[in-house]
Amino acid sequence: MQRLLSKLLHHRVEINYLYFSFFLLFVIFLSLFHFFTWDPPLQKVSIFFICYAVGQACLETSILVFITYILKSWAPRPIYFLFISLSFVFLLLHFTNFTMVRLMDATLMYVVKFFFGSGRDHMVAGLQALNMNGTMAAIILLTFSSIPVIGLWFYCFTRWLGRRRTLNLSLMQIGAVIMAVSLALFLFDVFAKDLFLPKEYCKYQKTLPLGMTFLSPKKNFLELPRPLRPFRDENKTLGCLPTGTLASKPNIFLFIVETLRKDYLSYAPYLTQFAQENIQFEHSFANASSTYLSWFTIFHADLPIYWASMRDHWKGGSIPLTLLKKLGYDIHVYSAADLHFFNMDRLIFGTHRELVDQMEEYGLCRTLEPYERDLLAFESLKKNLPSEGRLSIVFLDSTHSEYSFPKDFPLAHVPICKEIDYLTIGPKSPQLELIKNRYKNSIRFVDSLFGAFFEHLKKEGLFDNAIIAVTGDHGEEFFEEGALFHGTHLNSHQTAVPILLKFPSKDWVPQLQTASHINLFPSILHYLTKQSDLGELFDGQSIFSLKHPDTRLTALQNGPDTPLEFTLDREEFRMRARFAGPQKLEVVELQGLLDPAMLLPFLEH
Repeated sequence: MQRLLSKLLHHRVEINYLYFSFFLLFVIFLSLFHFFTWDPPLQKVSIFFICYAVGQACLETSILVFITYILKSWAPRPIYFLFISLSFVFLLLHFTNFTMVRLMDATLMYVVKFFFGSGRDHMVAGLQALNMNGTMAAIILLTFSSIPVIGLWFYCFTRWLGRRRTLNLSLMQIGAVIMAVSLALFLFDVFAKDLFLPKEYCKYQKTLPLGMTFLSPKKNFLELPRPLRPFRDENKTLGCLPTGTLASKPNIFLFIVETLRKDYLSYAPYLTQFAQENIQFEHSFANASSTYLSWFTIFHADLPIYWASMRDHWKGGSIPLTLLKKLGYDIHVYSAADLHFFNMDRLIFGTHRELVDQMEEYGLCRTLEPYERDLLAFESLKKNLPSEGRLSIVFLDSTHSEYSFPKDFPLAHVPICKEIDYLTIGPKSPQLELIKNRYKNSIRFVDSLFGAFFEHLKKEGLFDNAIIAVTGDHGEEFFEEGALFHGTHLNSHQTAVPILLKFPSKDWVPQLQTASHINLFPSILHYLTKQSDLGELFDGQSIFSLKHPDTRLTALQNGPDTPLEFTLDREEFRMRARFAGPQKLEVVELQGLLDPAMLLPFLEH
């Protein structure tokens, strides 16, 4: 037995060293590319991760060589060649992960969980929501379908190139390399892991071939005095709805503009004028950097951390909308966006959309460009305007990537790119300014639709007595903090949005100059009912209430699961944390002194 084992361990098999050398160098290049393109320049933390990335690339390649040895020695040849084809797919996955980190500062697993974690319908809706140009979609599809064949051809080609100088390795030699590299990485972790902070670790670990180290830096935990408040009971909440009638029912218009960043409002002259003449805020934010969490917070006026729980248990839709129906309002919806996204139509309007009196969905027609769908929404909205008693909800989509407007629309910002090249775009790419110009022009186009609509309302004598709310569901980042687009960071670029409000009476004045989505419907209901204490119905408070809180909670999407990461902001204080248990927070970043009283509104009473 010992002789047989020795023979197995020392038996040498020819290894295609050119193929695996290419694999190794390719993975190292992808990892190191980040460090030489990011700002700031190299420092001790990034040097640690550079060394670690090289070590992990060696470890991963050695494991592939080990599996190749096993299959080549004892498996049927079809299985051996199938593995070779799949090993080249690993390279494609590395490249895809590299692209995701470079574009969005998010790993491939994060993106996969987001798109594929909620079933087929959500996957389709999510991919359609990208509005990706046909060229890039075709390139991606062709690449994924041809990679296994190309991989097998490349393996055979490199084997032919190296036929004159072969490399034969034994199982013992390959295993020794794997053990040596693993031990070196572990010891490197032990002695160097305290060099960096948790925030730095979160940034740099994404660049590693395996996406993590053996050991992670020490985490800072905060014990809460009480557990987080559970989500609301639907039947109990419905029983708390106030009774009574309204003396008047002014029309309400709520516009949710996809991806409208606050500091880009200056490129929208009509909305800028509207803001100056009505209510705007020095600081206004979304309660999430993603669409579905922001929609939830707007329509339920509850914290985004309750999204998944209420999605799974609530049946009747939004409490603010239910109350408006009870007060005699009709609800009409005009949507250029796909409302099936994360089944948000059910969570907002009820399982069977029973809260909606009329629903017009242009997002279901994928042959229409986003700007065409926005045009249809505004045209339909203008055709049949009642004198009072209607809530009109309009979802607009032109400002979502790839930023849409008519071909004959006069461009105020040039030059622009015709399509976004996701493979070459980067923080220092000349294409970035062209993409920004596309975004600015799409904002200007949507703004022109608002200008025409406001003028129509005035002509019909319906403007002065209307309640109008305009906001973006989230912002958009252009590599200011290492990411493109949205849904990946909780910085101001992705969360700061305009919140513009107009009420029939100018006597109602906001108590603070900070607002977020969670305040929208409580403020509208406060104005209509003259009741400010509606805390049993939702978390949000009216901007007209003296009890208006100045602490903002913003959550980061977590695919189909409950959001784990969030920030708390108030004046000079900011905390980024993750839920680590019912009464435990992992503090990732802390600026300023933590006042425990800030956490009390989010805990059980």
